[in-house]
Amino acid sequence: MKEDKTLTLKLLNLVSIIMLYYVIGSRSLFLYVLSLSLYNIFIICFDNISIKESLQNLETPSSKKKLFRIVMLIITFIWFLFIFLGILISDLLNVYLKLNNILPIFIMMGISLITKPLIKILSEYLENIKHNKQYSKLINIYNELDYLLIVVISLITFRVFNMNIITATSLLYLSKIISCIVVILTIYTLNKPIKHIKVLNKNNLNYFKEVKKTLTKNSSKSTIDIVKHSYYYLSIIILYLVLSTRYNYKLPDIEKIITFVYFYALYIIDYLVYLGKLTIKELPSDMPITDKMYNGFKAMLSIAIIFGVISPLTCRVIFNDASKSIYLVMVNFMAVFILLYDITFSGIKNKKIINLSLISGVILKLILIIPLINAFYRMGYNLVYGDILSTIIALFVSVIINYIYLKSISDNKSNYFEKILDILYENILLGIILILAQFIVPLDTTKYFKSLGLIVIYLAISIAFLKIKNKK
Repeated sequence: MKEDKTLTLKLLNLVSIIMLYYVIGSRSLFLYVLSLSLYNIFIICFDNISIKESLQNLETPSSKKKLFRIVMLIITFIWFLFIFLGILISDLLNVYLKLNNILPIFIMMGISLITKPLIKILSEYLENIKHNKQYSKLINIYNELDYLLIVVISLITFRVFNMNIITATSLLYLSKIISCIVVILTIYTLNKPIKHIKVLNKNNLNYFKEVKKTLTKNSSKSTIDIVKHSYYYLSIIILYLVLSTRYNYKLPDIEKIITFVYFYALYIIDYLVYLGKLTIKELPSDMPITDKMYNGFKAMLSIAIIFGVISPLTCRVIFNDASKSIYLVMVNFMAVFILLYDITFSGIKNKKIINLSLISGVILKLILIIPLINAFYRMGYNLVYGDILSTIIALFVSVIINYIYLKSISDNKSNYFEKILDILYENILLGIILILAQFIVPLDTTKYFKSLGLIVIYLAISIAFLKIKNKK
């Protein structure tokens, strides 16, 4: 049930992003993408903070309330630090990327950072105090409102009032702020204030230890996710610099390319990665991580090949522009390595290995990004391919380091080399079948409904092939 809800929320998010594409039209969304990428890095620091377990260990309402207040105070302090850091980064971007007057966008981004952790911690506190699991739905209500309001606000600011790009972009963060206010007002109006009965603590509680455990429990997971999102943020900054200074791309063209790759395409593959993860969750929980890697690779590679082949049709149906498929194909295959990256890190508890893997990936990303962009320029290919390939290689190196460690501590001595060769053979065969199918049913993207029908046909061919293959 929980997975169905998450899947629905991710689909709703994807739909809201696609609607945003049509609402914005020819206007640039680059500044929002730039600030949102930083927002995603900051918000990860809050995402894994939870007081749920700590509250269950406390016996009195007063001690629970005190813990709630301490955690909220610390989160507020971190929030102010992030606002200051966002302002500092906006100044640096102003100097090095020549982006003027972007401070209001980063201030609004900073203000909106507190909304999600506030709702999450508040919902966990109310759920425990009032013994009502319905409060756990508050974060989902917040997300749903956010996805809906961003479309409404963009329609008002970009279309109805046709505001300047800085003001319109800044106001997009109102979706998070308004969603938070609505949820809190709903709680306040529908619920009576909690009356705490004074009860003496049965033991002396070490609040410092409890708060430290709350804030650091999932620190490794936060670090892993921060590094992954840092790949995207580094790509945005370096791509903008290289394309504008070395290759003299026009700024509107750069903004369109980066916005599509690191906003629209990234949301699409995020959904595909989640579908890949669902196949892993169906496996036995005690299955070795190396076996989960194998199954994840098997599922995700097929998904990448299918959507890679039909990407012109997908771009025609979703974005009304088949030419954008040149970006979607490469990003689509990056999804395979993102899934393996997430799977392998989920099975590692050794912080030294985690740090080694993360640092190796980041260093490799920084070393390779500019040379690969230059190499693709000399070969006459799209320069963005060099950037995406640098991310793929960085992710791949982290996956290899993780795999070597996981293999060394596992009792499972299965030889995956032959199995991987079988997967590659099967998926090459799938790719050949889909390519040959184009001679019978060409990928015609001239008409919308025809493109939609062709997607159904190619998906049917792919599903039929996979079912026949699995029966053998």
